[in-house]
Amino acid sequence: MSDYVESVQSEALRIRWISVQCYEMVLPNGKTIVTDPFYWEGDNLKGLETLDKRQENSLKVYAQTGFSVDDFTGADYILISHVHGDHMNIAGDLWNKFYGRVLVPAGAAEELARVEDIPYGAIMPLYPGNTYYLDDFTLTVYPGAHDNRAFREGRFLRPSDRDSAYAGSEVFGIPGPNSCSGLGNMFCFNFLIETPQNYRIDFSAGRDYPDHVRHVRDKAPNLMLRHRIRSYTPEEYARQMEAMGAQLMMPLHHNNARAKGEDLNEYFGRVNGVLKADGYPGVAFNPKPYQWYSICNSISAA
Repeated sequence: MSDYVESVQSEALRIRWISVQCYEMVLPNGKTIVTDPFYWEGDNLKGLETLDKRQENSLKVYAQTGFSVDDFTGADYILISHVHGDHMNIAGDLWNKFYGRVLVPAGAAEELARVEDIPYGAIMPLYPGNTYYLDDFTLTVYPGAHDNRAFREGRFLRPSDRDSAYAGSEVFGIPGPNSCSGLGNMFCFNFLIETPQNYRIDFSAGRDYPDHVRHVRDKAPNLMLRHRIRSYTPEEYARQMEAMGAQLMMPLHHNNARAKGEDLNEYFGRVNGVLKADGYPGVAFNPKPYQWYSICNSISAA
């Protein structure tokens, strides 16, 4: 008899984090999904003689180097949770490179097409509560609620305010005037992506997490991409994973750690410490920017 095999594995997904909530995912059939397409080096601000507080903070938190739109390997599907500038500033560039389908909340779809000059025929408006049976995966859309720290702190942006047509857009080089700031606040969705091989990816970025768990817990996501809101302690973040029941958690919007110089590797070590202490069979993972990772099903000799 031939020798026993010591280990085997199969790849469910290839994935890498680019910036903010922008992940590039390659499905087993080679098709690529890009979520919340954003990358920004801050060149439009670096040449200014003086910067206001918001511009300085944007450079500190969002500006990156070492990547470009040309480095994406594909974008057969561009999936957008909401149309704030830090979630869609390269949507038009990606479409012009790959000619994919652009999936975006219906209430903001026309404005995204106009601002990013994407052909209307490439836009697929999404509605909460609907399931879309696409050629390469199934997408279920859930209502979301944008985390609005400014609103909680009593800083209100009204449609009549002078800066309303530019807020959150001009910093990232998005043409104005536009309605992206207000539309992004009002229309913000969560998603469940399911591959034909039954690998399920949950994407949740809002402040309505307890409600979202009620929507998807019985769907048993394997991977959860979850907003790492700055106020979350490692214990809170770990318990969110336990509530979902996923095996792997990767962060969204964790660039916000730069605001206060947090060490996210240390933070995630503490999250995994909580999970281990609780006897939870899952792990949280902080990805290195632009690094490809394989998510596999495997078995090996103990």
